Amino acid sequence: MNKQLINSTYNNFANMNLNMPICPAHVTMVKNDLIKISKDIETSEKFFSNELLRLKDRLFGNGGFIIPTIMGEVVAILKYLVDKCNNPQEDMWSSIHPQIERVSKQLFLDGHFSNAAEDAFIEINDRVKKLFHKLEPSMVAIPDGCDVMNKVFATGDKAMIEVCDRSTQTGVNIHEGTRFMLAGAMSALRNPKAHSYSVVITKEECIRRLMFASMLMYKIDEAVTYSRIAE
Repeated sequence: MNKQLINSTYNNFANMNLNMPICPAHVTMVKNDLIKISKDIETSEKFFSNELLRLKDRLFGNGGFIIPTIMGEVVAILKYLVDKCNNPQEDMWSSIHPQIERVSKQLFLDGHFSNAAEDAFIEINDRVKKLFHKLEPSMVAIPDGCDVMNKVFATGDKAMIEVCDRSTQTGVNIHEGTRFMLAGAMSALRNPKAHSYSVVITKEECIRRLMFASMLMYKIDEAVTYSRIAE
């Protein structure tokens, strides 16, 4: 695998501002990099090679704005590839966050893909709700889902937890992007059974969701460490 390209593309995503449109030239560059990575891993990582090709065409919405949940899926795959470059003998679960592995691995291995994916995002929701309660112990009603993500990782002085140093624009982008991805995941992925349409979670779709959930959980780790919160 082209370690340098994977690392540079992974780092490039960290500097993207989800509040600003991406210029056409930058959009083309990002898509081309994903195509190069896809071709590079086509033999060794066929599933993720196909995923990058699929996601690159859904990554940018109208006006060049990046779609947070799709970005999260791409970043999760890139994180897996970065880890694999550093530890070539490791399997998928070595890149999955321990808390996600704990609630989802056995369900996945038993073929319960919908439950495995759902429990991963429920675990994220529960963790952030516990953080909210720790920081606001007097609050009787604890917000849930999108609401708790937007409150805990709010903008400006309202942020209860900071993902990183927000004194720079890059830091602001990372904090905002994390909030968007967490809130979007709660809306789109936490409880597929509650949606009005039938959602079939295949093994492949489950892998995508577990990778994304794991990436989000690691971002929460970073935020808890940076904000010096003892869970």
